[in-house]
Amino acid sequence: MTRAFVVVNPAAGGGRTARTWPMLAAELNRLGLAFESAWTTRRGHATDLARRAAAAGWPLVVAIGGDGTLNEVVNGVTDRRGVPLATTGAILTGRGRDARRNFSLAADWRLAARRIVVGDDVALDLGVAEWTDGTSRYFVSAAGAGFDAAVARRAASRGGVGTLPYLLAVVEGLLAHRPIPVTIDADAGVEQSGPLTTVVAANGAYYGGGMKIAPSANPSDGALDLVVIGALGRVELLRWLPTVYRGAHLANPRITIRPIRRARVAGTTPLRTHLDGEPAADTPVTFRVCPRALRLRR
Repeated sequence: MTRAFVVVNPAAGGGRTARTWPMLAAELNRLGLAFESAWTTRRGHATDLARRAAAAGWPLVVAIGGDGTLNEVVNGVTDRRGVPLATTGAILTGRGRDARRNFSLAADWRLAARRIVVGDDVALDLGVAEWTDGTSRYFVSAAGAGFDAAVARRAASRGGVGTLPYLLAVVEGLLAHRPIPVTIDADAGVEQSGPLTTVVAANGAYYGGGMKIAPSANPSDGALDLVVIGALGRVELLRWLPTVYRGAHLANPRITIRPIRRARVAGTTPLRTHLDGEPAADTPVTFRVCPRALRLRR
């Protein structure tokens, strides 16, 4: 495949993507890729650009930016039935890059560019979040409801670049944290109810910028891994947060994990949610796996 539409998020990586783009474009040209490109200017713009590219017949739509950019492009090239309308490519230049770990994408942008031109297309799973008003949105690596989503919302509302806004959001989230009664209805009516900290539906092992939230999650097994973090107090949550980077949090008896195909999450009060780290609408929400809905070049 030698034709592609390239969606560039210049703000990704604290502006690093904008600085890298001229070299990346030159490399794609050198490798023989015939492409057109467009820069995003607002949240959701990558979805609009990708949707138009797929409708125009571009066989490959490439996301250049962070995990959020990839999420938006995937939502633009996947229809409501879970059918990919174009192959997705990714050259991840953001900070977290969890999709790179989860989908075995190249870390070096030069190698990633080469794979865009000569790589293989693989069919992988996506997750989808569905709300009661009929809206839905796909997620690539993970979706969550509770503490982590509240942190994502605080960081997004704060604005700014770099890790400082996120760290401040974590501190504020810890100060405001209290477990909320939640009911989870998973698969064939299996229910879990009680005060919880966070619920994560993971399509891959990593989320949150390198946290190994679901060590055994596999984006090609037709299931999501549901991680339920029970009622942790502020001090206990602060103590256990660093263990998530090693996957050691599963040693806590208040944290459970199991494969699911569908899970509905609802709280006595609405919980914040996120998709691939980007804030989304509050609960109630249903997380569901869409087998082989992602056609990825790697």
